[in-house]
Amino acid sequence: MTTFKELMDELAQARDELRLQLHLGTKEAEDEWNELTKEWDTFLSKSQFDKSADEVGEAARDLGLKMKAAYDRVKKAES
Repeated sequence: MTTFKELMDELAQARDELRLQLHLGTKEAEDEWNELTKEWDTFLSKSQFDKSADEVGEAARDLGLKMKAAYDRVKKAES
């Protein structure tokens, strides 16, 4: 079972990897990055308040899936 700290570390790593790939991407990738950044910031602020572990975990999972999909699209665009 993944701990919340491990999940946060994985999301941060995926975010950093996507940011590094942006310079090779398109305007579409940049727009997607900006949207993901807003969602990341919202997630971080919400995770600091009175949310149940289930709510935070679900939000982290959803954000992680979006970040992974965006990262995969950027990598595919490089090819």
